[in-house]
This record gives sequence, C-alpha cells and structure tokens, in this order.
Amino acid sequence: MEKNKISISGDLGSGKTVLARKISEKTGIPIISVGGIQRKLAQKYGMDTTTFNKYMETHPEIDLECDNMVSEYGRSSEPLILDSRLAWHFVPHSLKIHLICNKTIAAERIFKDRVRENEKYNNVEETYKSMVERRKSEVKRFKQQYGVDIDDLNNYDVVIDTSFLTPDEVFERAWEAIDNWHNDNFSKNIWLSPKNLLPTQENFDEENETVIVSKYEDSFYIIKGHIRVSKALAENSPLILVIFSPNQIPANVQIERIVAQWEKKHGLKFL
Repeated sequence: MEKNKISISGDLGSGKTVLARKISEKTGIPIISVGGIQRKLAQKYGMDTTTFNKYMETHPEIDLECDNMVSEYGRSSEPLILDSRLAWHFVPHSLKIHLICNKTIAAERIFKDRVRENEKYNNVEETYKSMVERRKSEVKRFKQQYGVDIDDLNNYDVVIDTSFLTPDEVFERAWEAIDNWHNDNFSKNIWLSPKNLLPTQENFDEENETVIVSKYEDSFYIIKGHIRVSKALAENSPLILVIFSPNQIPANVQIERIVAQWEKKHGLKFL
C-alpha cells in the first residue's frame, strides 16, 4: 500500500501531539487525534481523563467507536498523521512511531501543560499518580479488548525516548525515520536514553555486546551491553540503540546495590 499514513503513539506526556504538529507543519499532512476526541468525550460526560478511562473499561462501545474511526481513516487514500494509542494496531501499513518518557519527567510536563483543560492537578505528585493509574487502565483495557500489549516496544517501527530531548530533537530523529521509510532504506529501531537504563550486573559483559533491555514496573533494565551504556553515559549521548526483550529481568539480583554503585560511578541519580 502507499506509504502515506504515519501513526504516533506513546506514553502520556511523551510529546506525541507536539511531534504530530511538527510533522504536519513540515509535510502539510492533516492530523487525526483520537486523544483529542476522547478528551472532548470526557468533558461531555463531566469526567476527568483518568475517571473516563476507568469508565471506558466497562463501556467498550466508546473505544469501539473511536477505533472504528481510526480503521476507517486507515483505509482512506488520503495521507494522514494518526495521533492514537492504537493506530499502529488498526493501521498496520502505517509507519509506527512510538514515544516514551520517564514518568517523573512526563508528570512535570503534564502538570505544566495549560492546554489540557480537564487534566488539571494540584501538584506534580498528584499528576504522577493520576498518570500511572490512567496508563494501567489503558494497558488493561487494550489487553482485554484487543489482546495487545502497548508496553511491548517491538510493536513499533521506531521508538524514541523523549525524556531528555527537546521537541526539535525528537522531530529530527522521527523525520530521519520517515525519510528512510519513504526511500526504502528503513530498519526498525528502538532509541532509549542511557540515563533511563538501570544496570543488573557488577561484572560487565563484552565490550561489543549488543544492548538488550527489558522492562519491569515502569523501569528499563540492562540485560546485556553494560559497557556500551556506560560509554554512552560518559560521552553524554542522548540516546542509545537497544533491543527490547520482555520478561528478561534476572532473578535474585541485588538491584538496589548495583544501581547505587552505577549512580556513583557515572555521577547520576535515576529519577
């Protein structure tokens, strides 16, 4: 099929809407935002977005209506940017861009965002709690309704960790992927910040080892490639290319002590 659909999904506060706007400004392609549709529905029902997400768990007809719209847009012939948590699933021929963000940083972004009229919070801590609850609700809902895990990074064509990037830097990385996709020079890539990768080993593996990471309770852990991540931190590299392997966290590892040693060695504090 023609390469004229781009789906953008990702964590709350990761910058999906900003990226969609920048791509739209560059290309002139219109944006379809399911999140915007759902926020208007939440206002209509007199709920905040977290409460509305809980409501949708027992009212799948709302999701179904939104998702049918996304599918219809995917079958159209016009170029579109789909800002949607599940467009990657319903429009499989699209370029699937997925943004992630450290939850502490994302909560600060959402708290400072004056656009989200029905997402106002008293402080960052309240924002964080609501954001975590909303994400859990979405993960649960999408697994129940569609059998998909939105936390599996292998679902996407390109993953970008926006935690320590400016919107322009995120756009540059995404635009490179879009350009390669159009020119048939594309490969799936997962780019994470080395500042968000927690160690699991005291004795490092081989220097040329590919970086493999897994996720447990919202944190990413290095399974292989500690030396590469260590070098990336020393060189202040904003992103590092990784392979994502779910459910690979080693058992009986003294993570807290290893993480403390890693923080001391690299002069950082994990958020």
